[in-house]
Amino acid sequence: MPPFTLGHFSQVCCQLLNHYFGEIVGQVGAYLLRRGHRPLFDIPCATGLSIAEVKKALAVMIQHNLVKFEASERNNNIAEYSIIHHNVYCLLRYPKYLYMIKRIYGTSEEILLEILLNLGQASASNVIFQSANRLKEANDDSEISDPSALHQSFLKLAQDNFIIRCPKLADNANMQKVPTLEVEEKEKFTVPHLEIGPIAKLLKENATQLGEHGDSEVIWRVNHERFDVEMRNVILVNAAARRVDSTAGELYHIILKLWRECSNPDSPTTNALSFNVIKDAVRKNEGSSPVLLEHFEQYLRVLYEDTSSLIIKVGDAGGGQFILNYSTVFENLACATLDSIVLERFGSKALRLFRLTRIQKFMEQDQMQNIAMIPAKEAKMFTYKLLEHNFLQIKELKKGTSNFAPVKSFILFHVDLPQQVARTALEASYKGLFNAMVRQMHDLTDNKRLLDKHARLETLLETLRGEGLPEDELAYLSDSMTAAEKSLVARIHSMNDHLTLGQTQADDTILILESYLKFSSMT
Repeated sequence: MPPFTLGHFSQVCCQLLNHYFGEIVGQVGAYLLRRGHRPLFDIPCATGLSIAEVKKALAVMIQHNLVKFEASERNNNIAEYSIIHHNVYCLLRYPKYLYMIKRIYGTSEEILLEILLNLGQASASNVIFQSANRLKEANDDSEISDPSALHQSFLKLAQDNFIIRCPKLADNANMQKVPTLEVEEKEKFTVPHLEIGPIAKLLKENATQLGEHGDSEVIWRVNHERFDVEMRNVILVNAAARRVDSTAGELYHIILKLWRECSNPDSPTTNALSFNVIKDAVRKNEGSSPVLLEHFEQYLRVLYEDTSSLIIKVGDAGGGQFILNYSTVFENLACATLDSIVLERFGSKALRLFRLTRIQKFMEQDQMQNIAMIPAKEAKMFTYKLLEHNFLQIKELKKGTSNFAPVKSFILFHVDLPQQVARTALEASYKGLFNAMVRQMHDLTDNKRLLDKHARLETLLETLRGEGLPEDELAYLSDSMTAAEKSLVARIHSMNDHLTLGQTQADDTILILESYLKFSSMT
């Protein structure tokens, strides 16, 4: 780790770069995270790496859309490099991306996305060729995976904006020392004509490299913004399902798809949908359950009458007009998240004081303990604990009676949700995420030899079991690891699973708080 200090978010990014790309890329990334836009010749001096190592690290990060470059403001002939913070953090979400695509489409689309994530940037033909080879190896037979079917899967991903074209050299790039990259809006999700025949021929010949192909200059990458929207929608659908039941979650998923088609996903409020439009969409949806078709109106009424504001009714035309206010719904989700944090850290009485102060806006100490019905001593203790950890803020009001009398002041407690509390919880989430990642890496590194030994033994036993070796001989081989070693391996795997789950839950919390801060800043 470089000698300079990094915030918790930057530490998470450094850990991800180290894990996926190695220590050298992690060092260069850490320096760019700390210093922002820097020219190439500054990086070797600051990191102690050679110029060749720095160039290779930058090339890897540019290939994986983690670093961008632009001409320096002071000298147009010098390129300055900077980290794309969000893309680096999204390395943590790659497993979620793959699970999401498999759930929505299927295995072929999941393989396509996995290949594109591994390559960082690639042409459509190359991704299809590599995916066909992967499917061929997985099936372990002589039949060649049909590249035309993978082409259709690629078209689906582009049509739904999960992948996007990379910008190409501008027309005047040859006239500049530092080239500029651009892509037209109408071409971002347009897949050019692909020559499937040569790909199929190479697959039959068991080729490992695609070679020259017609669309080699049209490069694609993963569209992180589209995945952010989908993950955000998953949180809202799960909230509706928890609030009511799974059928309500199913209805809400259909409504969210309609809102996405007619509204800007970054707008704090969606366009209005009519009752008739929603009803037609439910009828046309092939996966709609009989319960939803029968009780559609009741489920819709429950959703828009609920205090969680998952749906807001704004008019009666067309059977009713419905919108989603992202600011309101994510404020409610953020409040629920913060309530859970306060409950776990300080207990139910502190939660009562926190909720009461948030609802009442401003309160004096005596008011808080009286309305919350908590003894004065405990109320003061919990109030100042919440104040110490930035969950409560104070505001002093002074009231002067005359020029000669002493000034009387009032101390009011309040909750500054967007500026203080949410940001404090977000920073704590990054800290917890970083600690979980470091602990997981420590456990796996310290016990690497034992885990490798266990993996080799399990592979050997599985192979011999398939060959029909007697169970007593398998048991004899299994005893090559002592009971203590097996117990330690089981404990490491269990701890690893818990840490992975903790990272996933921390990321969900981060997504809720970031979405709340994003939409609250727009209102």
